[in-house]
Amino acid sequence: MTVLMSLLLGYVPLASAQPPFDVLHWWTSAGEKAAAEVLRRQLSDHGLEWADYPVRGGGGESAMAVLKARVIAGEPPSAAQIIGPNIRHWQALGFLQPLDHPLLAPQWLFEPVIDQLIRVEGEVVAVPVSIHRINWMWLNPRVFEQLDLPLPTTWSQLIELAPRFRAAGIVPLAHGNQAWQNATLFETLLLSLAGPEFYQRYFIHLEEQALFDDRVLDALILLRQLKTLMDDQMHQREWQQASQMVAEGRAAMQIMGDWVKGEFTAWGLEAGKDYLCLAVPGTNEQHLYSVDTFVLFSQQADPAQWRLFVESLIAEQTQVDFSLAKGTIPVRRQIAMDDFDDCARASDYVFRQASAEGRLAPSVAHSMATSPQAETAFHEIIHRFFMDERVTPETARSQLAQTLKALQ
Repeated sequence: MTVLMSLLLGYVPLASAQPPFDVLHWWTSAGEKAAAEVLRRQLSDHGLEWADYPVRGGGGESAMAVLKARVIAGEPPSAAQIIGPNIRHWQALGFLQPLDHPLLAPQWLFEPVIDQLIRVEGEVVAVPVSIHRINWMWLNPRVFEQLDLPLPTTWSQLIELAPRFRAAGIVPLAHGNQAWQNATLFETLLLSLAGPEFYQRYFIHLEEQALFDDRVLDALILLRQLKTLMDDQMHQREWQQASQMVAEGRAAMQIMGDWVKGEFTAWGLEAGKDYLCLAVPGTNEQHLYSVDTFVLFSQQADPAQWRLFVESLIAEQTQVDFSLAKGTIPVRRQIAMDDFDDCARASDYVFRQASAEGRLAPSVAHSMATSPQAETAFHEIIHRFFMDERVTPETARSQLAQTLKALQ
């Protein structure tokens, strides 16, 4: 049996135990911890000890600050969760271990957008794990049944249902007023109202006409309208706390990525029974995505360790088990979705279709589409608009246009 066939079919355990493999990430919620445990257990079964280094913070900003501090101090981790264009930044600085591994070499293994993400000048420098769909709306079916209300399929319908929920003492829309959560909501609304082609023109190509388009105003106005559906206690609420409100029936809905499903799974809830997933209005055929990826630092790279790390993360069963825990879909092509729920199957189908047709929307709020500086500015402008009613939609649109253009 060849070495490659051995890798494809299984693992060759290390001859002896290796030093701990220090992994920095920002998976700290119940569902995220369960997903990380899948990876830790898989590595442990093959002689590699995962030394967990989680940094709290849903958007990953805190983790990146800690990572920079460790690198400056000359103590980088063995591996770190780095995603999107930030991968290229770290590679340009010369810190990343090239991953010339046969399992990552075939370009057919991933969708083109994933293969491009993990390569810098043709060289693989990151390991992809799974794919998130962000444009989801999570609903508590019991609330709708008790009040005899239809599931909302349009924004106007969703807004019209709000008084019925409030009369029953239920928050219509659970949310956490944090900068990254507000930015996530805005980009979702822009995709909903303007579609993926405009989304790409606005966030990726930064076309002058798109930056000042009235559809940006419409998304900002809708963001303000949705704020009226939220409760006054939302300030600094973590996303998983908003998810818990939906799970317990204290809120009817939440708009958030599919990491919510990972949380529901960790709590023992069942899709289709305890909660429902609907694509955000207007986005049934759209996929606003983020990809979980890891990089390895060359200063810490032991060949036997990093190769086993790659093999573990890319193995088919790991991909399935991890995604089931995390709420994601596997990053590898041609993995059977038999064990997944309807939410995941829908995500997988839409991602593959949108990829083939050039309709994918990389999340700006989740580091898929722009530089860290532009992402931070985007978060701050949307958050300020969300918080301060004196900031008009026209002002926010202008601030976004000028800042994104300047930081492209």
